[in-house]
Amino acid sequence: MLTMFLRWFSFAISLLVSAWLAPLSASGERAPERVRIAVSSKSLGFLDTWAAEERGFYRKYGLDAEIIAMRPPLTIGALQAGEIDYAFGASTISRGSISGAPVRLVSLSLRTSFHTLVARPQFKSIADLRGKTVAVTIGAADDFVARHLIRRAGFEPRDYAFVNMGGSDTRFPALHAGSIDATALSLPFFIVAKRQGFTLLGSASDVIDMATVGIGTSIRKIQQEREQVKKMVQAQLDTLCWIKTQKGEVVPFLQKFFALDEATALEAHGIYARLIIDDARPLAEPVKTVLDQQGKPDLPLDRVVDPTIVEEVLRERR
Repeated sequence: MLTMFLRWFSFAISLLVSAWLAPLSASGERAPERVRIAVSSKSLGFLDTWAAEERGFYRKYGLDAEIIAMRPPLTIGALQAGEIDYAFGASTISRGSISGAPVRLVSLSLRTSFHTLVARPQFKSIADLRGKTVAVTIGAADDFVARHLIRRAGFEPRDYAFVNMGGSDTRFPALHAGSIDATALSLPFFIVAKRQGFTLLGSASDVIDMATVGIGTSIRKIQQEREQVKKMVQAQLDTLCWIKTQKGEVVPFLQKFFALDEATALEAHGIYARLIIDDARPLAEPVKTVLDQQGKPDLPLDRVVDPTIVEEVLRERR
């Protein structure tokens, strides 16, 4: 009986040791944690996400990141179901939390949107566009920016023919073909449009702060896997620093990864770098803009934002 007990005891110990060693790589280091990250497109707006993966910043903090292009309306449900771990659409996360979904924005990469209202060359002002076709993705950041710029010019959006269309990569060809008269374009599309003679009628970066890009995740993830969320923020901070300070490396990256010519990459980098929030704090003003947009100006910020992750990371990095 003693011999049999010792055999079973030895077997149980070996199972426990195997389970403990399973996460270790062949080099003796723990294998990276797998994380799935949603963005709405392979666009320059999500540069920090793509760069963190391509340049190894996620791996630096023990994360094996899979970046998934996902339509914003699907993101909140996917987070709640655990199909993705994080989403970088800050406005999408904000709208989800406003509607009661158990998700929170934990950081912000940029203080506002890149979106710029661009019109066909014959239109020289927002006034010229009254009654004309303006393409947006209804409910998205570009839609809000276009309507905000129209109101700021002293007009009402109802005087313009808004139509629903996909992202900048869809709307720019439509503008080029003349099937629409104006649209709000993100980087690098409005730079290209300007060089081709289209009219730039105003940019979000000149008139408003707005939460558009940052890390969002579920409340469950924040509560149960806090250390992983902190690793995501660590990688984000390193990536933003790289983008802002290493122009000589970033511009060639933009050229290769987004198929840009050097002049466009240089201008895009300058615009992006000016909008970076160095410490990635989820600032109140950009989030309040989204609350106003959604008709919830009095909603407490803690219904949308959890700033404690960033604050904790920043304390540990001092």
